Formats: sequence, C-alpha cells, structure tokens
Amino acid sequence: MQNSKAKQKSTTNVKLIAVTAMFAALVTVTTAFIKIPTPLGYSHAGDSMIYLGASILPAPFGIIAASIGGALADLLSGYAHWAIPTAIIKAFNALPFILCGIILKKKGKNDKIINIPNLIMIIPTTMVTVGGYFIANGLMYGWAAAIGELSLWWLQPSVGAILYVALGLGLDAIKFKQKVLPETLR
Repeated sequence: MQNSKAKQKSTTNVKLIAVTAMFAALVTVTTAFIKIPTPLGYSHAGDSMIYLGASILPAPFGIIAASIGGALADLLSGYAHWAIPTAIIKAFNALPFILCGIILKKKGKNDKIINIPNLIMIIPTTMVTVGGYFIANGLMYGWAAAIGELSLWWLQPSVGAILYVALGLGLDAIKFKQKVLPETLR
C-alpha cells in the first residue's frame, strides 16, 4: 500500500513538471514568435499563456513557467538585456492568478480556468506588466523613453487577456484542468 502511494506521488510529480515545462515552452513560443515591435522592444501574445499556466498550475509551478518562459523568449529574440527584468515581471504576472487559485481551492471552486475571480485577476496582472516595464524602461533607457513607451504597454496585456479568455473557455469546455491535474493539485 505504501509503495503504491509513493509511485502515485512520483507519477503526479513527473506530470506536474512536464505540464510546467509545456507552459514555459508555450510562453516562450507565443512571446518570441507572436510579437508586435515597439521602439524599445516588443509586445507579444505570451501573456495569454502566462495567465493560462497560472490558472491551471499550482504554486510555485505557474510562477516558474511564466518566469522561465518569458526570459527564454527574450534570449531567443535578441533582447538578452531584458531577460532578467522579464523573469521578475512575469513571475509577478502569474502571482495574482496563483493567489486566486489558492483561495478558490480552499473553497473547493478551482476546477475552471475562466471564472469571475480569475477574470478580475487580469486587472492586477495588467498593472504589474505596465508598471514593471515602465520601471525597467526608466532604469534602462531613461524616464522620458519610459513615458514615451507607456501607452504601448497596454497592448500586450489586452491581447493576452482576450486570448486567455478565448482559450480558457475552450479548455474549460473539454475539462482540461481536470484531465491534466489530479484533484489534489487543483
């Protein structure tokens, strides 16, 4: 009996690591290859995968996927100087969804990706994106440049939010979260 529980836990851990790696890869690809150039960098569709990963994965795995995926995208895209700021900002992007998931799990209501609390989390994660990149731009390029780019930073989380909702509703329709993660991790 004990050996069976250990084997089940090991299988669960391997599955969780694999799903985390998958989301890190999705963040990387949608960030590095679905992008809109801006004067100081680019906007991208990767935030949608950060929101999805953080709505599906438990702590700290959603944060890890967001951080690694965002930083790898910057490295692959020729923006290596952005990798560390992006890793930090993307970790904080995932945090609202992770905290929301913890609260929903305690209430037994964490089976859906798209729900009212997760939709509300788009607001603080957008503030993290805009504020984080404003500060990073200011420190790296000067505050005048950061102010000049500020209006463009709203594009990225807006596109991410639209894709997140569309993909999340589709994944909820096929009960993706229940199929990928055991109940103990949801």
